[in-house]
Amino acid sequence: MRVSCHCGNVTVSAPEPEQVAICNCSICRRYGARWAYYPPEAVQIRFDRKRTEFYQWGDRMVEFHRCPECGCVTHYRTNQRCDTAVTAINMRLAEPEWLATVPVRHIDGASY
Repeated sequence: MRVSCHCGNVTVSAPEPEQVAICNCSICRRYGARWAYYPPEAVQIRFDRKRTEFYQWGDRMVEFHRCPECGCVTHYRTNQRCDTAVTAINMRLAEPEWLATVPVRHIDGASY
């Protein structure tokens, strides 16, 4: 499966997920993302013109990446501060018709 930001600068590819997750933590609810989680080696990220920029907050274990041209949040990665290596793709970048068919898991990240 391949998704891209609005301007096409960032393309993210990975196997099609079996489900997507909606988290209600303070940042995920603001991004409005639906995440698909992968081991980092299963995800390919390509840049056409500019590399992504990222934002960290709180414990600084997660880097939320966005396209510097159109601003779309494309993915996040855990870094060396986190015990688990994860790359999550923002599946809101996928076609709505496909996204409507995928099971959704709700995560109560606001309680952490």
